[in-house]
Amino acid sequence: MEMKAFIHESLIKLQELGIDVLAKEPVIGSGILNLPQEVLEAMEEEQILGMVLSSAGYILQRRKDPAMYVFDLEVSDILQTYEDFLQGIAGMAKGELVFTDITQEAAQEDLESGQGMQTVRFQCNGIACEYKAKLHYDWFDTGIFAYVNQVLKEQNRNSRIYVASDGWQDCIVWYRTEEWAQRFYELFGMRLICP
Repeated sequence: MEMKAFIHESLIKLQELGIDVLAKEPVIGSGILNLPQEVLEAMEEEQILGMVLSSAGYILQRRKDPAMYVFDLEVSDILQTYEDFLQGIAGMAKGELVFTDITQEAAQEDLESGQGMQTVRFQCNGIACEYKAKLHYDWFDTGIFAYVNQVLKEQNRNSRIYVASDGWQDCIVWYRTEEWAQRFYELFGMRLICP
């Protein structure tokens, strides 16, 4: 596979999906093309696509463009991460979802041991929600994806959370319709996960 052409084609496909980062192709490309040749040769196409998507997502976040949300599953602040995640979804929902009164609590002994539970409470469009996140050191509990999708279903929302991996530790999140996710699959051959 010709790497530069693959990156360019991927960005064109993203543009077809309403995510425009084509002007940042040199930045996205350099982050990938600067990897050692033997690493690039060993990577599967889906891993390279994951890196393109992750890079695009971080660029969009810096521009405050809510087309997608990307974060590292190994978090830097376990008592802030779920609030950041919920606000990232709210940004993508463009006013359709409002998360307020977000709190995260964990017992001090659980925080010190890195094991236990963390209670995440929030209001979604005025409805009280509570998720019991598994605390495993500094790792994000991805079970919250399914919980939030259940909340969205109960609120009769047409969009859901879809996720993909960059092949490393980044999680790429979209708030989109099933039709959009199907179009993504048609263009990229990669199914997004709707937990």
